Amino acid sequence: MPGSRKIVKSSNNELEDIAGYDTLLNDLRTMLDLGKTRAYQAVDNIRVQTYWQIGERIDRAELEHRDRADYGKRIMEHLARDLGFSKLTLYRIIKFYRLFPIVSALRKQLSWRHYVELLAVEDEKARAFYEQQTVRNRWSTRELNQQIASNLYNRIKSGQKIVEIELDVDQHSLAAPEDIFKDVYNFQFLDLHPRYNETELKKALVAQVERFLRELGRDFFFGGREVSIPIAGNYDKIDLELFHAGLLCYVLVEVKTEPFKAEHIGQLNSYLNWYKENMMKPGQNSPVGLLICRSKDEETVHYALGGLAQEIFVAEYLTRLPKEEQILDALEKED
Repeated sequence: MPGSRKIVKSSNNELEDIAGYDTLLNDLRTMLDLGKTRAYQAVDNIRVQTYWQIGERIDRAELEHRDRADYGKRIMEHLARDLGFSKLTLYRIIKFYRLFPIVSALRKQLSWRHYVELLAVEDEKARAFYEQQTVRNRWSTRELNQQIASNLYNRIKSGQKIVEIELDVDQHSLAAPEDIFKDVYNFQFLDLHPRYNETELKKALVAQVERFLRELGRDFFFGGREVSIPIAGNYDKIDLELFHAGLLCYVLVEVKTEPFKAEHIGQLNSYLNWYKENMMKPGQNSPVGLLICRSKDEETVHYALGGLAQEIFVAEYLTRLPKEEQILDALEKED
């Protein structure tokens, strides 16, 4: 496509009399990169649609000859050879059609590689969750794989109930806070030593703020660390000031290396009230607090929050993910 030729910037001497050339060049490069991205996405969308049609046609053929026990196996071997597909790809295509049987419901934002990752998720609700969150957060296939591997679906539990997020990508309504904040955050990327303290934890989060924001989710923007809040002549400090574009509000984050305590809520609530009176701009929503602790007891949190359940969210963090058998054992106990 146009722009595939290599662009060579002229020497500095030749550009001295050309005002705004660097800006022009950067704008054009951005346009070319965007055009290439759109072209690749269009090609992949065609591939997704084509694979769905192939899956539907093979599935229909198998139904027509279901009286022949070995028909499916034999036809797959011949099709793989004659079409130049691997048998693995063909089986994925069949599974793709059967798990996503409504062609109009396919997400145009998702590539074939995204769907391959989703095919590995056997639980229907979990698969739908990861599909929605990939669209919402614009995850790459690598990020989707990491979220599935880290068992995100079970880490966002709210008490005993999975937070069901109804997502319509064509809607532009504001997000709800309960759809944004997780119940457990994965801080494994910090690689802290076993005896880290609270100061070291906060410094590590700021040092890797990009990965921290990625773990929080899409639309979070970093405002600052240890932002001063003057109350009654004293200068308290909020650990982290963020802003969320979907909620249109400040998000004040407090990080504790100790288990949750009721007094944590009072401190954070006073910060929220100060932000309401001194920092809110026209069109913004009231600030929201996020308290991230080493651990929490749901009953203690419930009574400590009282009427603040929609203003302050309490989460745990993990610096080491539990093993798969530990997760399964915990889920069985919940059932």
